[in-house]
Amino acid sequence: MRVPEIEELPAKLQSQIASLTATLGYTPNWVRAFALGGAHTARFNDYLLALLDPNQGLLPYVDREILATVTSAENGCSYCRLNHAGSLGDALGDRRLGTRVAIDYREVRELSPRHRVLAEFASKLALHPTEVEDADIAGLRELGLDDEQIYEAVQVVAVFAAANRFSIFLQVTPDDQFFA
Repeated sequence: MRVPEIEELPAKLQSQIASLTATLGYTPNWVRAFALGGAHTARFNDYLLALLDPNQGLLPYVDREILATVTSAENGCSYCRLNHAGSLGDALGDRRLGTRVAIDYREVRELSPRHRVLAEFASKLALHPTEVEDADIAGLRELGLDDEQIYEAVQVVAVFAAANRFSIFLQVTPDDQFFA
């Protein structure tokens, strides 16, 4: 599939790409690959980027990164798994721990009880959404989450499940920066 040149894209998407490039110091491969969707991608990016903005959201940023990282790992998306391993590591203050969660959260014994519940919820919702039960919601409530925060958790898992599928379909190659 042909990835459009930046100047061929809708103005809003061009602006998003310029902003991400300025913030990160490079243009992520997912941004260029997803550009194929044009205006649809701009709308998707508004949703995705707001959910992971450290300065927004009802859930703490680290919780949203746990959800995004585990969802990406469970879906087998190498790009998103590597990307969010680093972001989660930064949010946790421990890059090694973020990477271990991205490999398999089940093997991370020192994961906090809160993050374990969130990881288990993300895994179940990402892979077996029809198996999510009242007990799973009760577990989130026991963490102190209210209805709006639970819904935000669902939004993070859902939008990342979509992004994972886009990335896998488009065969997005992990950025060199992930390996530096």
